[in-house]
Parts: sequence; C-alpha cells; structure tokens
Amino acid sequence: MGNYYYLTSSLPPLEFPVLPEDIGSISLRADLEMNLSEEDKKKVESLYLFVDLSNIKLLFREEEVDPRGNLDEKGLDEALLYQSFFPLYVFDYLQKYETRQERLKNFPTLLAQFFREEAETQTGFIQEYFSFERELRLVLLGFRAKKLHRDLGKELQFEDLADPLVMQILSQKDAEQYEPPAEYKEVKELLDLCGSDPLEQNKAIAGYRFRTIREMGKGNSFSIDFLLAYLAQVMIIEYWNELDKEKGQTILSTFKKSAR
Repeated sequence: MGNYYYLTSSLPPLEFPVLPEDIGSISLRADLEMNLSEEDKKKVESLYLFVDLSNIKLLFREEEVDPRGNLDEKGLDEALLYQSFFPLYVFDYLQKYETRQERLKNFPTLLAQFFREEAETQTGFIQEYFSFERELRLVLLGFRAKKLHRDLGKELQFEDLADPLVMQILSQKDAEQYEPPAEYKEVKELLDLCGSDPLEQNKAIAGYRFRTIREMGKGNSFSIDFLLAYLAQVMIIEYWNELDKEKGQTILSTFKKSAR
C-alpha cells in the first residue's frame, strides 16, 4: 500500500453540503485509476460495489442505473448473465429468487448479506466504512419502524438475529420509542431536531455520514484509506445535492403514504 503525496495534496478540502468546482466522484475516480497501484484499485472497486448492487435493483425496476458504479447497464447485464464480477452470494440470491417480483421483494436479504460479508472480509477503511453503514442503516430502521408503527420482527427478518445490534433493536419491540446504542445517540438528537420533515432528516443524516467518514479517513493523509474516505465524502455530497426540492417533496409524499 503506497503513499500518494501528489494526489492527496491536490485535493481541495470538503465541507458538507458544498462540492468544490471541478470535483466529482466520476472524474476523481478516473484520476485514481491512473495513479493507484493495482492492489489499491481493487479497494476502490470494493467501495463502489454497493452502488453496483443498488443498480441491480434498478435493473429489476427497469430504471436508469447510477453511473457511479463499477459497471454500466450493459456490464451489469453481462455480469448477471455470465455470473462474473459479483461475489458468489449475489448469484445464490438470483438462483433462489427467480422472478423479478420475488427479487425485488427479497432484495433486503441481498443487502444484508453484502454488509455482513464486506464487514467480515475487508480491511482498513473499507471494513470500517461498511460496518458503520450497516449499523447506521439498522439504527435508522429502528427509528423508522417505530415512527410508522411497523413490526420490528418483520422489518429485521433478513438480518442475523444473533447480531448484538439486531438484538438491541428487537428488545425494544414493545417500547414506545426506539433508543439507539450510546454511540448513535447523536443520530437520535439530529432526528429529534428535524421534527417530522423527511427532507431535513435526510440532510441531517447525510451530514452525519459525512462527518463520521471524514474522521475515519484521518491519520495518514497520503494513504489509500484517506483517498477512499475522500471519495466516499464526495459521493455523499453528490447524492444530497441531487436530492433537489422536487425530489424532497416526493420523499415527503411517500413518507406520508407509508404512515397511513
């Protein structure tokens, strides 16, 4: 694992939610591809694997895929057809659920498997990042289930029920409100400050993700872990800025329908 003095020193500082001019995840990745070692390129590929999995769902829904993934739409089709590129558990999922409807309904089981596998097999920033994302998603699920009066057992049916965090959430199935573990106390405080506005909630959680990932990347400012953290922060800002006012209203509408 090398040190990338020129790359890191040329990157402007990031502050959520403003993205500096001439900085974007796609162009930044192109720069990384030209300068990283082969080993470190694999780490970037791993970072984008979640985007590829999300794009599989978009394919099933016949929607436009996110261009930030490792594979474009044609590449995704070929990878699924010839069972290449993706980990074996992706093809096990496709074999188990054969119809488009079944695959969409059970897609959470694929994401749950992905986060478990990545948290167990990766190292360095990638491992820490996906472990954090998995835990944060579970904590947010706990809040959402309580808000919408949903069955926690059903919401967590695809997770490892022996996992300590899953058990912590399930232990509150009869509680009026969900109380997260101490390390996620800030998440509760942020959501409480936002009230019932889902757009503000999205912004608050995006900012929380950004700050947490920035802390993960601190240490050796010239390392691949710093670059991976920087790339993840750029994507968070991009996703937030793509969530414009019109999309925010769509989120609000969907949230209200779900609450009925």
